[in-house]
Amino acid sequence: MNDLFIYCLTSKQYNHFKHLPSNIIPLGLGDNFYPANFLNEQSGTNIVKHNKYLAEMTGIYWVYKNQINKFKDDDWIGFCHYRRFWLNDFYKQNHKIKSSLYSKLLINSQKLKKAEVILAQPTKLKRETIIDHFINNHGDEMIFEAIKILDGPNATAFKNYLNNREFSCCNMFITRPKVFIDYCEFVFPYLLKILDYCKDKNLCVGKNTKLPAYFIERFTSFWFHKYANVSYLSYAQLNFFFSSNILNNLINTFKVPGTFMFYPTVLDI
Repeated sequence: MNDLFIYCLTSKQYNHFKHLPSNIIPLGLGDNFYPANFLNEQSGTNIVKHNKYLAEMTGIYWVYKNQINKFKDDDWIGFCHYRRFWLNDFYKQNHKIKSSLYSKLLINSQKLKKAEVILAQPTKLKRETIIDHFINNHGDEMIFEAIKILDGPNATAFKNYLNNREFSCCNMFITRPKVFIDYCEFVFPYLLKILDYCKDKNLCVGKNTKLPAYFIERFTSFWFHKYANVSYLSYAQLNFFFSSNILNNLINTFKVPGTFMFYPTVLDI
């Protein structure tokens, strides 16, 4: 039995999910309708009412509350997105590998290092620190309040981390059940406090509707680096052509020869 289970978080039904390996498991988010073969965060213990603001984090919460007892201690639990999929190695940005994306998907744990956590190959910021990048895109009111909410040692460590120029984005990670539980027990009470503050100050509007989710991307990267031994793998991002429902009714776009070269695996911004 495969000991690597990756939940593919999505807010819509996509036909390319039927082409995925069996250990990449679709999990429908929000209040949309999903087919019977999908897991659905509307069931069980959930915070689906906050999906509008927390995005993929509500799916991670659902797995924590409803799936965690299914895993053995030495299993790996991971998360990807409907267009972002883990790859089986660490790839350069402008690679020219003319094989299929399917042949490069992470489908077992053999490529996982001895690290406790796998994060996405970091996004590199050329002209800004992490905190500068966040403020320039999302404003400064929430992030300073979020730092204040933390206890003293974590607040100091997080402020120092925010002065770096790279972080792992998208709230994508793979880890062991024990580390996953520790992460969830820390992050979700903290995240819900941040959400309450953002809603009270009317900050979750327009392009910042998902402001708490954008923030927790940075904090997730920090938390794992502080509390676990981290390694990296690359991920591929499908464009809208290759994730098209019409196209995936006709062919398996994951297996089209040569398509792997179209997928960037790291961002330099």
